[in-house]
Amino acid sequence: MRTSLLILLLLPAAVVSGRQAEPAARNVILFLADAGGIPTLSAASLHGYGEGRRLFVQRMPHIGLSDTATASQFVTDSAAGMTAIVTGQRTHNGVVGQGPDAVRGVKDGAPLTTILEMAEARGLATGVISNDALTGATPAALYAKVNDRNKTAEIFRQALGGAPGDGIDVLIGAGRPQVAAALVAEGSSLDAVARHGGRTVLAALDEVPPAATRAVVLLEDQEFDLGAAVAIARRLLSANPRGYFLMVESDTHTDSIRHGLDRMVTFDRVIEATAAAAGPDTLVLFTADHSFDLRVHGGMSGKPLLTGAAAERGGGMAGVRLPNVRMDDSHTGEEVLVAAQGPGAARVHGYLANTDLFRIMLAAFGWSTPPP
Repeated sequence: MRTSLLILLLLPAAVVSGRQAEPAARNVILFLADAGGIPTLSAASLHGYGEGRRLFVQRMPHIGLSDTATASQFVTDSAAGMTAIVTGQRTHNGVVGQGPDAVRGVKDGAPLTTILEMAEARGLATGVISNDALTGATPAALYAKVNDRNKTAEIFRQALGGAPGDGIDVLIGAGRPQVAAALVAEGSSLDAVARHGGRTVLAALDEVPPAATRAVVLLEDQEFDLGAAVAIARRLLSANPRGYFLMVESDTHTDSIRHGLDRMVTFDRVIEATAAAAGPDTLVLFTADHSFDLRVHGGMSGKPLLTGAAAERGGGMAGVRLPNVRMDDSHTGEEVLVAAQGPGAARVHGYLANTDLFRIMLAAFGWSTPPP
């Protein structure tokens, strides 16, 4: 009897209960819809398919809700929102990768460690993709520490030299003219920063060599093929036997309503294709950094959701009213969807904090979770 009791005490809890411990994820892919809150998802499904609940992210096996608050405000921007998701700590609007002791544009705060930096330190491959500016607040939150999201030149320098390990393996994004101008204004250049970081900055996806394992692609325009960029990144990152971490952002702001909803439908298809190809060793996680003030207030089955010239326009409009949709050009504070599949996805359920997503990704990798 004593011997049997000792054996039971020494066995892992999962074995005693008859459950098998879940294997750790080899890879984690975080898909981030900038401004892609639940109202945008709902409208995108109606716009793209003529009915609700047709998006892949609405049908993923594990879903929950996440709040999006900052350290001081109910409504977040992308800098504070993404910092919370990838570091597990909240900060203030406009601050990237620094703690709440930062004062935007005035004082640096404590540097925060991101999930990407933890992956680099452990020898995994890492990648960042955005069809917004590569130095924008969402991608920058993964690798930069600045007290103001508008410090474009400093953010780009950190992109090529700030991460631990051998640096970020794959960087693909837009914003080449803005980055070049910001560097020139500080007396530098793209070529100089690239040489200092030991990298080559390419200008198009088709410039990535077939045998490459690393690449930096800084594009002129935001309207590139995001699916092709993800496929290139996964091909390059998969060469690392230890696995990889990849973040993919799509800007789905609906200040230009049709363009934003079209982008959300396209992004959802990229997520579905990637999830199908990723395999059982990959956690695929989708969320938004914040929501946006778009609402569906009418419409009928079998008829287009969007009508009227105002749906085609962008550029900071306020108070747009269409027959079926209205839009006020601002971020909003309601919860956003979190959806997941793969190892660790079961942790996505219920009502979450945005900081919980960092811990979910760490747990999926099987890494120690730092205290809150």
